[in-house]
Amino acid sequence: MANLKLLLALRQWGDVQQLNAVFGPGNPNGIEIVTWTSDGARIFSDATSLDADLVLSDPTLPAFEPNDIQRLYHHAQKPIVTLGAIPPQGDWGSKLYQLGIKGHIDLPIGEAQARALVAMGHQAVQDALRERSSPSYIPQVSTQVAQIIATHGWEKSMVAVWAAKGGVGKSTISENLAAVLGVIANRNTVLMDANMAGGNAHIHLGFPESVIAKNIAALARRFQMNLATQGHRNGGNVGMLSAQPVLAPSEVQGHLTPFRNNLRVLVGIPKQFMGGDECFLAEQGRGFMHELLTVIAGMSDFVVMDLGQDTNAAVHLQALRDANYVFVVINPDAASVRATGEVMETLFKHAKLDPKKFRLVVNRFHPEHGIARKDIVNALQMPEVGVVPDGGPKVTASLNRGYPLVIDSRGEIARAIVSIASTLYPPVTQVWTHRGKLGGEKRDGFGKKLTELVFGA
Repeated sequence: MANLKLLLALRQWGDVQQLNAVFGPGNPNGIEIVTWTSDGARIFSDATSLDADLVLSDPTLPAFEPNDIQRLYHHAQKPIVTLGAIPPQGDWGSKLYQLGIKGHIDLPIGEAQARALVAMGHQAVQDALRERSSPSYIPQVSTQVAQIIATHGWEKSMVAVWAAKGGVGKSTISENLAAVLGVIANRNTVLMDANMAGGNAHIHLGFPESVIAKNIAALARRFQMNLATQGHRNGGNVGMLSAQPVLAPSEVQGHLTPFRNNLRVLVGIPKQFMGGDECFLAEQGRGFMHELLTVIAGMSDFVVMDLGQDTNAAVHLQALRDANYVFVVINPDAASVRATGEVMETLFKHAKLDPKKFRLVVNRFHPEHGIARKDIVNALQMPEVGVVPDGGPKVTASLNRGYPLVIDSRGEIARAIVSIASTLYPPVTQVWTHRGKLGGEKRDGFGKKLTELVFGA
């Protein structure tokens, strides 16, 4: 019998972690998490698109829609059952039962509450299917009740944005995600361009030629020089580095280029051959990346890493290992799904990376492409954190303009990336809704910029 699919609609990441320990990939309990959202507006669309059987919902989510409980339960394809995650304040329990929840647990969620969901979830789905098959079943939708209580919780985190296949839009996702967190939400954010196949964030963000020298390769060489000066051996063993720092925060700070508001960027390698420098290879490369992330994490709220696809590169693998979350970017095509599945098996079985921190970002999605979101999730056995629609020329134009799309657009692509960012920082949904337009600066045409990039200023 196939596992039941559970959608989590919760505010607190700690609650999600407790549930992930019980309902994460490969668990024996017969229920598996398909995605998590902290945006109430996403509950109905995510539950129906991902073929969920159960929704665990906190009614204090921003944009929570009480009608969704009945809409999901009476959905045409099958009943989708809502269970309540009841906050300690307020009379939410009685209100939610009036709306149609079929069980509840109390917040905050501990191990006992998570375990209680196993039997509760299976029983609720069985009862719903039994009612649906009864000749006395009558669909009905209740009227909207309750008011939104918009309180939020978040924690600092490092996110690696990675793809198993090139050309899927990984850099676009990472740059726009960082812009949402650092520019729109105004949190202290660092975008690290760590693609050893060649960096391009400085091009996409319209940086002048003068700042490119402050790149990740220059910082890696500083690390190498400091190692020699301090007398370390074995090329910067990670275990040794944990006891004695090699990179000073001031050295890292000096290599970060401000973009706007609270977003700073560590420029990537401007030439592809630089990825083969010995400072990026083997143990020294792993040691450099480990210490760099430790230092940057200490001076920021969020770190967004744009990584190359090659998992044989020492810095890529170390970044995947150290990240709190890995957003795996994939396109809705068979080649992308196959390539991702093959690499993930290697990362989990041989590199021993934790599968619980991996999340799917389906990029350039269109319903007419022939692959459903739920099919991708099922094939890769990985929960989805977001889906970004096919943007076509809008995305390319924003890259050529040197300004992230999310900053001066309110379209569906920007909205999708903001929704992904809200899983890291829930308040950004409300900030984005009420913000003014942040773009509008006059910039040189791309023809002039392209000439400078190719031939120099």
